[in-house]
Amino acid sequence: MAEHYFEVEPGIELHYIDEGSGRPIVFVPGWTFSIDVFENQIAYFSRNYRVISLDPRNHGKSTISVARNTYNVQGEDLAKLIDYLQLKNIVLIGWSFGGLALWSYVEQQGVANLAAAVTIDVSPRTLSSEANEWVAGSLEDLIQVHNHSLDSANHYRAFIEYFAENLLFEHPITVEEKVRFTAPSLRIPHQIADALYVDGWLTDKKAAAKAVDQSVPSLTFISSPRAETGVPYTKTEFPNSEIHVFGNHQLFWEYAEKFNQILDQFLSKHAL
Repeated sequence: MAEHYFEVEPGIELHYIDEGSGRPIVFVPGWTFSIDVFENQIAYFSRNYRVISLDPRNHGKSTISVARNTYNVQGEDLAKLIDYLQLKNIVLIGWSFGGLALWSYVEQQGVANLAAAVTIDVSPRTLSSEANEWVAGSLEDLIQVHNHSLDSANHYRAFIEYFAENLLFEHPITVEEKVRFTAPSLRIPHQIADALYVDGWLTDKKAAAKAVDQSVPSLTFISSPRAETGVPYTKTEFPNSEIHVFGNHQLFWEYAEKFNQILDQFLSKHAL
């Protein structure tokens, strides 16, 4: 794959790939991960679509920056890249906290340039006091991770290894997979990872998610461990979204063929 760089602001470059031609599909990875997670999707969809995937600032091969580490800024960066590439009628796909970047883009730019939206195992609110809300945990969970797992480089390494071993796949993670998928995260200083983690937990993108659901074709993937809460919540709050449940958090990698077929059928159904 050809690699590209775009200076999103002075001193800050975003690394991205741009493969294929046709309707643009933009993939955004989640917290601390990189373009590499979408390898199977890039290879598959670039045969019939123009596929763009970016490393958000601090992620993958993009610039490390100690300032402006929020998902609102990631939404700004995404908009600048889309404008730079002159992409029109895009299909925007966000995995995990990459979904927060997607909804941040919508908050700032609206849905006029959005042909469809796909979110993968992410709720617009990671933390909430409302009953029956689809969340990732409690305030106590956030405090624990912030104070004891992201407070030092050593603790951060241990947390990333735990994350990889327990949350990514249904199958036991192999040594090769573990090395591959933790390497981009471990490139990021723990202070920056902490800032993004806390911002992701405290942000609220529900209004943007509703705007997407009401305006454009929407597809929601939910991992099996999150389905009990995630499915009824999505059906109630975002009734126009198509929902599919399988796998664990990195379901699009472990079950790439199934994921790609579902997404391909969704794009075909909506003539995208």
